[in-house]
Amino acid sequence: MGKADHGEVALTVSALMGLLGGIGLFLLGMSAMTNGLRQGAGSSLRGILARSTATRLRGLAAGFSITAIAQSSTAVTIATIGFVNAGLLNLPQAVWVVFGANLGTTSTSWLISLVGVNVRIDTLALPAIGIGAMLRLVARERRAGSLGEALAGFGLFFLGIVILKDTFGNIAETIDISRFIIPGFAGTLIFVGIGFIITQLTQSSSASIAIAITAASGGLFGLEPAAALVIGANLGTTSTALVASIGATAPARRVALAHVIFNLIVAIIAIIALPLLIALTTTLSDWTGADLDGARIGGIDVAAAIAIFHTLVKGLGILIIWPLATPLIGWLGTRYRSEDEDLARPRHLDPTTSAVPDLALGSIALEIRRLGAITSDAARVMLAEAGDPQDRAHAQGHFEATDRLIGTIRDFIARLRLSGMAPHLADGLSHALRALQHYQTLADLAAQARPTDLSRPGLPPPIRAALATYRDNLVATIAGPSADEPGFGTGSAQADAERVESAYQQMKSALLVSAAQGAIDPMTLDRLVTAIDRLRRCGEHAAKARRRLALVEKSLTDGGRAPVAQETRDAVAE
Repeated sequence: MGKADHGEVALTVSALMGLLGGIGLFLLGMSAMTNGLRQGAGSSLRGILARSTATRLRGLAAGFSITAIAQSSTAVTIATIGFVNAGLLNLPQAVWVVFGANLGTTSTSWLISLVGVNVRIDTLALPAIGIGAMLRLVARERRAGSLGEALAGFGLFFLGIVILKDTFGNIAETIDISRFIIPGFAGTLIFVGIGFIITQLTQSSSASIAIAITAASGGLFGLEPAAALVIGANLGTTSTALVASIGATAPARRVALAHVIFNLIVAIIAIIALPLLIALTTTLSDWTGADLDGARIGGIDVAAAIAIFHTLVKGLGILIIWPLATPLIGWLGTRYRSEDEDLARPRHLDPTTSAVPDLALGSIALEIRRLGAITSDAARVMLAEAGDPQDRAHAQGHFEATDRLIGTIRDFIARLRLSGMAPHLADGLSHALRALQHYQTLADLAAQARPTDLSRPGLPPPIRAALATYRDNLVATIAGPSADEPGFGTGSAQADAERVESAYQQMKSALLVSAAQGAIDPMTLDRLVTAIDRLRRCGEHAAKARRRLALVEKSLTDGGRAPVAQETRDAVAE
């Protein structure tokens, strides 16, 4: 092996160490800077996301600004998915925050190109690391310590940039990389793939962009391969969002899918129109970056040109997605649909009927009928003696769906114009609200029931049989007649409520007699009385809800011609 070969091997080892060290410092600095800024800001970043997303433009601005501050679009995207998962943001709000976060990644490329490459900042990086680390160690206040961590991360960030730039510069002076670059479309795809792989390995598109800028600034390759690396880096960020959406709610998975779709659109357009975008980037660089002192290729500052290209591609993506956002969000709403989510969607409430009180009340009555069927079916499963765990989990999901549906019906009622509404329709709305309250209480009570409440071991056979009969009767009462059966009405509901109370008193007396005779110990008596009382209340609220619904429908059929019926006065007195 000759001296030249030894020199190349030594250069290769040195370059590999420089690359690993530079990327490591960059990632460590990025992590510290992101964590420090996020902790130093406290809950304000969360507040911005939760409050400043009322319109698409505000959501876009919120995503952009938070990403520019935190210097991590991945962190903002994952946080947004988490907020959707927790119900703090809805799908349209979150989608525009994610789009804004994608645009906000351009701030990193500008920071690297204008400061990290074009200014010899290593003389400031080391003091920043020292001061930040000391502040992090000695600061008693959490915010001051977090800002110290951010300052140290800032120094490490730029120290890594300096090492990467010097390493790529040494490689360019010794090895002619242009010999290995495939021209044309195939070469572009190779560099897109390299950018994608680097992002997967580092889990940071900023690291890939930093490599593209420093390598081009060091003369390793030109603007077009660097631009292809940037495209691949943007495409690589989609994997993190997809991983974060695993096991998340359906809305959160839709947000992740929106992030993937946006970056796919941007990548496809950028690859197809790359020559045109490079030409436009060169023109803009001549206008805006002619006085910068960075490395120049073809008369332009390559670092600033890459930042311009990155901004141009992301901005073009926002312009393209803007008119497509509404149909895209509508389509996303049909993805990952679950049974519970379908149950929570109203089927009869139409905003166009809100201007006609009779039609609106009729829609409300139909929706409450549907709500009652869902709630009663789920309650029967939860109150069954030996319910299957999977069926119980399914019923619990139905209760969560009905809770959202109740909120939707209440919101619909709240938007109705009550002024000038006929008295019989106003009474109908009042009964509708009370029916919703009864169904919600029924769901809450049934959700707390346990299969073993009435089948505790050691109970005397007569008591066990009486409790089983009591449970079966209450479950049948909760089911009741359907709304289209002849037995459905105020009289039937009132009779059901009376039977529930009578059965409860009889069962309670039997338990007290058994306890007095020593057949049941006091602790078991207390638990059994609590259990039968819960069943009693479930039956009563089911019967009262049906009674209120019958009064809603009666107010529609009477049309205001009949005087206030006795059952209406009785219901108001409840």
